[in-house]
Amino acid sequence: MTNKANAVLQSRGSARNFLFSKTDTGRIRDMDKTKAEGVNEALQSSFPDILLGMGFIDVAVQRLNSVAQFAALAIRMDQTQPEEEKYSKPGRFDGHVEVAGILETICLVKNGLWGTLEPGLFGSIFPEINVSEGLEIARDIQNRLAKKFEQTVTIGIASYPIITFKKTDMIDNARKALDHAAFFGPGSTVAFDGVSLNISGDKLYESGDLQGAIDEFKRALLIDPSNVNVHNSLGVCYGLQGEYESAIEEFKTVASIDPGEYMAMFNLGLVHVLKKQPARALEFFHNADKINGDVYEVAFQSGKIYFESGDLEKAKPFLERAAELDPDSGAVYRYLGDCYAADNLTQDAISAYKKAIRNNPHDAASMSALGCLFDDQGENPEITLMFCRESVGLSPKNGLFRYRLGQLYFKQNRFDDALKEYKQAKKFGYDAARDIQEIKNRLAAK
Repeated sequence: MTNKANAVLQSRGSARNFLFSKTDTGRIRDMDKTKAEGVNEALQSSFPDILLGMGFIDVAVQRLNSVAQFAALAIRMDQTQPEEEKYSKPGRFDGHVEVAGILETICLVKNGLWGTLEPGLFGSIFPEINVSEGLEIARDIQNRLAKKFEQTVTIGIASYPIITFKKTDMIDNARKALDHAAFFGPGSTVAFDGVSLNISGDKLYESGDLQGAIDEFKRALLIDPSNVNVHNSLGVCYGLQGEYESAIEEFKTVASIDPGEYMAMFNLGLVHVLKKQPARALEFFHNADKINGDVYEVAFQSGKIYFESGDLEKAKPFLERAAELDPDSGAVYRYLGDCYAADNLTQDAISAYKKAIRNNPHDAASMSALGCLFDDQGENPEITLMFCRESVGLSPKNGLFRYRLGQLYFKQNRFDDALKEYKQAKKFGYDAARDIQEIKNRLAAK
């Protein structure tokens, strides 16, 4: 990833925070090791020849070598009671054994194969079965279980052939469909599709595997080329990798499919911020604001651009609205403080910086600015020093913060301390040469 792309991974208030079409996957918790061992022991006791984990997958792959069409199912027991109760009562693994018995019966009739992919997660394959027949089998499993046991299962189904996937991908696709099914709650059944890949891509994105997410989103678009969420998410990944033209193409595709999608407009604006084209960025931010005027990021980024361009009057309304939309944001209050301070609204600036620090105790910029404002107001020198020292402690390589601390020391005639900070300020890029020379002259004159 390029240096520019690395800069994307910053706080929510930065100019590099894309809006991501995140899908709530309704994740299922994994069993702990003890419970997993108990499930496997219960199943092996009732089914001594059961295929577990890779043993099942290896046999399934061998059986499917000469098969032109098949369906794969991933089946998970739903958690319908607290974990501590579910695994603490006698017969606590009967539900898994019951599901295994149903799978055994159906596989004998349908020439299928079943086993476990991991403890608590069953897998099965059915040669010469299409996706519709796979859905019928899934419903049959659920209906049989409902008649015999107070337990539900969630099932994901994948069928072969499908686009560019290999036979060996189908079991994994069934698991992705299972994650998709979990979104709808216990007892759901879903056939693998573009949304399944969107959810899988989201998970890869969240784990930091951007290239894996990109590959998944591209596959999703082969199945569902008009899915605006997938196009938007793919654009976000491109943007994070610094591939701005590819990102723009994806966001424009979203806008062409759904002109009322504000996320695409916002993300187009953000790409132009990254390309250092603020005027063009504002056009897209304003379009996003017209579509939906209640989005923090849109208001914040608009206000930020106006502030950085020196247009305080246009900056303030956007930043103030952003603060109303998200009063817990530290970044917006810092920018509001900067905006008020630049407009000589000292008390408003102090209030904004205080809120920024309250929301983000590690906001070095607000601490440094607040220390300077307190000094201008004649506040106790120790209080002003406290804020400026704290800012330097949090961001020791910031030349401006070092310079401000040096100024406070200088005003208190602590020339040695001031000289030290001025030298550090210069080291980290702040022009303090004149101040350094002045102190040297004073010290030489003593």
